[in-house]
Amino acid sequence: MNFQNNNIDDKIKEQLNALTSLNKLPHAIIICGGNEKIRDELISVLCHYAVCSSNNKPCYTCKNCTKATVKSHPDIQFIEGSKKTKAEIYSKDIVEEVIRDTAIIPNEADTKVYVFRDVDEKFPVISQNAFLKTLEEPPQSILFVMTCKDASVLLETILSRCTLISVPKQDDFSAEYMALAEDFAMSFSDINEYSLLKEAGKLNKKETALSVLPILKSLMRDCLVLSVGGTGITNSEVPEKILKKLTREKILKILNIIDDAQQKINSNVNMTLLSTWLCTEIRRTLWQK
Repeated sequence: MNFQNNNIDDKIKEQLNALTSLNKLPHAIIICGGNEKIRDELISVLCHYAVCSSNNKPCYTCKNCTKATVKSHPDIQFIEGSKKTKAEIYSKDIVEEVIRDTAIIPNEADTKVYVFRDVDEKFPVISQNAFLKTLEEPPQSILFVMTCKDASVLLETILSRCTLISVPKQDDFSAEYMALAEDFAMSFSDINEYSLLKEAGKLNKKETALSVLPILKSLMRDCLVLSVGGTGITNSEVPEKILKKLTREKILKILNIIDDAQQKINSNVNMTLLSTWLCTEIRRTLWQK
C-alpha cells in the first residue's frame, strides 16, 4: 500500500498493509484516537485505495485517484449530519438514505465509499441500530469509513463488525504557543544574540513557559528524529531548518536545559530570572565548539 504522507504511524502502515495483502479492504473501518489531521489523512489513503484503478494501490495519479484528491469522485461520499440539530448528528433518516444508496452499483470505480466523521459525537444509538443490519450483511463493493476520538462510546455490536485502526495520541499544540516555540527555536541558528534574548524573554510568565517549553522540546526531538532519517510529530518546518546549524550533541544539551527549566518552574522559580537563565544556558551551548 502506498502512503503519500509520512505522518502516518509505522504500526498503522503495517496494519493497513496486512489488511490489503489480498488486495481487498474490510467493508467497515473505524479510525479512532490521535488528532483530526491524522484521521483525515487516513481517510484520504483509504478513499484513494478503494477507488484506485492501478495495480499498485493507491497510485495517486490515475483518473480515479485524481478525482479522489480533489474530492470530486462520484463513488466517494462524505456524509453530512442533519442541519436540524445543533450537533449535526447522523439522524436515522440520513442513515437509512445511505443504506438505500448502497444498493446502487458504483459509478466509475469498483468500490463505493461512505465517510462518517466524528461518530462518537454524531451517531446516536437509534442511528447505530438502524445501521447495524447493513454492517452485518454489507452489499458487495462497499467501504464504510468512520472516525472518532473515542470508540468506546459506540455500541459493542457496531464495534464488533468493524475493523478498528487506533491512532497514537499526538499533542495538539495551539497556534499561538507553537509560533512562540518555533520563533524561540529559530533563534538558536541566528548569529544575532539579541534574537535569543528576545525570544527567551517572552517566557517570563509561568503559564506561557509551561505551554511553550513542551512544544520546544518536541521541536528539538524532531531534529534528532530527522537527523536519522525519521519523521517528526510536530509537522513543523523549523526542525529541518535549525538542524543545518546545530550538531546532535548541542541538540541533546538543549533538551537537557529545557528539562531543567521545567523542573525549576515546578519549584516556583522567579520567572524573570528563569528566562535569563534559559537564555544564558542555551547561548553557552550554542557557542561551544
